[in-house]
Amino acid sequence: MTTARSRFWLLTGAALLALAGAHVTPAAAQSLSCAKPASPVDRTLCGSADLKVANEDVATLLRDTLANSPAAERDTVQRAQQAFLAERDRACADRSALESCRRLYEKRVTDLQTQNSAAQKKLAAVAAGIPKDPKAAAAALQRYDGAAAKAWLVYLYHSGQAPVADKEATIRALVTTVTDRDLPPDPELREEMRNLGDVATAPLGTALLFLRHVLSTTEMEAPCFLFTKHGQPAFEAFGAFWGNSRDSSPALCEPLFSVFDSPEWSRVEARIAPAIDPALEERGSIRQGYERQFEVDNLQASLVPSTLLEAPHSPEARKIADKRKAIIAAFRSWTDFDAWPEAEYKATIAALPAALAATARVYRDKFGLNPQTADQAARAAADRFIATRLALLLPDD
Repeated sequence: MTTARSRFWLLTGAALLALAGAHVTPAAAQSLSCAKPASPVDRTLCGSADLKVANEDVATLLRDTLANSPAAERDTVQRAQQAFLAERDRACADRSALESCRRLYEKRVTDLQTQNSAAQKKLAAVAAGIPKDPKAAAAALQRYDGAAAKAWLVYLYHSGQAPVADKEATIRALVTTVTDRDLPPDPELREEMRNLGDVATAPLGTALLFLRHVLSTTEMEAPCFLFTKHGQPAFEAFGAFWGNSRDSSPALCEPLFSVFDSPEWSRVEARIAPAIDPALEERGSIRQGYERQFEVDNLQASLVPSTLLEAPHSPEARKIADKRKAIIAAFRSWTDFDAWPEAEYKATIAALPAALAATARVYRDKFGLNPQTADQAARAAADRFIATRLALLLPDD
């Protein structure tokens, strides 16, 4: 029997399949063709390397702003673009007025950056409402045409928080559109997205990784509810995936407090930092992969410490866990005192019991873990803290 409620979601599923093939085309945002400039304005732009770049920047930002704006707000963005084009046609037709033309483009780039940032904040607010009312969030996200909104819809449908007809087909259509059309022209990122396989039938961790990749192309952060709701799969998806500067995004939510900011952990950190900091500097951009793992370890230990005791879900996470065990074994019988002086090593060993006790106490009092689980989670947090840092002092695999 088809109820009014089921008819609504059937229509929604069909609409989404159509949306996946639709696209908001920005007014006059096409790339400039300089092979045969067709107008005085085109000749002015093509005659200046700076203006050619600025024109592409405007086109890209306009596309992003429209994609990150709900349907009801796109006309306003388009009208502002038309007003800019009219002013540009007056200011840039004369090649002797290059400076005023540049200033006009600089202002338009700044305006679009501001609008795009504001649009992304509104979109992030929609996503932040998922825990309270996922169905309402899904309905709001359907009014967007960009990759971020589609990635959030993939997450909602895959996790079952918002029902949709033809679930697998709808997810596949959204994923295909994002991967083939909506992402920036980054071959490496597109390849990684395709390597995810069939997101619709994969475990939830794959949908979370899909979301992570898309959010990394935006200014939006990974909200805390992903980690409190999904635990280990979310921490794996938003961890040090790339091992380089790409790991700087998306930003992670900030926990209300950090267990590693305690005086006890600060004393441990002070004994390790003199050896670790130079090793980080030597890594160049790769250091951001290590720093990402520092952030994830801190978030997990400070937000949902019980998940530190969960088994890894993905093959890559299992490899990391095995490597962590090997590093901890090396730590317990450390002999490379050229890399880490013996006095500092022994001071770390001496400082660890207090850090473990303080962490277990927080886990008992703040998170309500029973004493045995709190002790186990505190030791797991310590292993994360030590292993991620000592990895910098050990030979790369």
